[in-house]
Amino acid sequence: MIAKDNILRYVLIISFLACMAMANKLWLGSSRIIPEVALVNADFLASNALQYTLVGLLVLSLLFSFFNKYYTYCIGIAASCFFILVLDDINRLQSYYYQFMAMLVLLAGMHKKSTSQKILVMYVLMAGIYFHSGLSKWDDNFVHFVFPNMLYAFQYISLETWQEFSLQEIAYCIPILEMTLAALILIPSTRKAGLITAIILHLAILYVIGPFGLNWNSIVWIWNIAMIAFNVILYLQHEKIKGKVVKPFKLIGFWIALLLFGLLPLLNLIDKWDNYLSFNLYSGTTPNVQLHVNQASQLDEIPLFYIEQDTFIDLNVWALQDIQTAIYAEKWVFDHISKQVCQELDCKQVTHFQVYKESIAYIN
Repeated sequence: MIAKDNILRYVLIISFLACMAMANKLWLGSSRIIPEVALVNADFLASNALQYTLVGLLVLSLLFSFFNKYYTYCIGIAASCFFILVLDDINRLQSYYYQFMAMLVLLAGMHKKSTSQKILVMYVLMAGIYFHSGLSKWDDNFVHFVFPNMLYAFQYISLETWQEFSLQEIAYCIPILEMTLAALILIPSTRKAGLITAIILHLAILYVIGPFGLNWNSIVWIWNIAMIAFNVILYLQHEKIKGKVVKPFKLIGFWIALLLFGLLPLLNLIDKWDNYLSFNLYSGTTPNVQLHVNQASQLDEIPLFYIEQDTFIDLNVWALQDIQTAIYAEKWVFDHISKQVCQELDCKQVTHFQVYKESIAYIN
């Protein structure tokens, strides 16, 4: 029987498994083309049999964590499997998996705490995500390229027109909205406004990148739907216990959430904390790579682009096509993958870039 107090855990498990199912080649990589990037070069991690065992154990432990009796042990097993699988391939440490697993572990660790204490910790974690996602977009690349490119995809405005547009400041509404949302959900008296703002924000994102918009990065659709569900669940639970005072400073979970999702992501501003662990997403500041190749070397399974008599592979576009997941957004990861790919293909040049600044054509 499903307990209403545990509905957040159930939604987290379903969201995690749904993302795994959509990006199954990321986890069971025998048929993938994008190379794995191991954090630990250990022979035992290279075993396909061990990889399948760990993935199977991760899935089973998440499924069994639906049951209340032993769910804390199951979450512990799932977190351990997830950690080892990330050691085998850093690309598995996507922002959404990191968030879902952190929330599951915190809920499991606080299983004897009150509902009000759990809600507080979850709101601190969510506020950190919104704040740092907004902070990362406070950048010229987002204002001048990422945001107008989204509008251009809907034929609302051309990139050239945007550069001459006197109201470019409207792009700054996005990071301001996200950072304001962080404050709204932290303050009990404004959580209803926070809920409404969050729903509007995520529905807008789904419209832009969803099947009726750019039809881009479909795994992130699950994350946006899950975020709406998290906000609704937390708000409804908050309404039931409204008025109860919680002292956060005595909660270990509060300090863990504050450290991982509030404080450490600030180090991303000086390149001392990873982009995806700081929820630096769609900001135009994360790295990507172009591999310039001879057109004759094209393969059917690799998307090629053409610009100014040059043919190149966009590694992130290729990854989204192959493993349904973006490459872990760190320069050293792209360097590692570029080196391996260029051993197979005729790469004339490797170019690091952050945003498209010119029109390109997809030719394959």
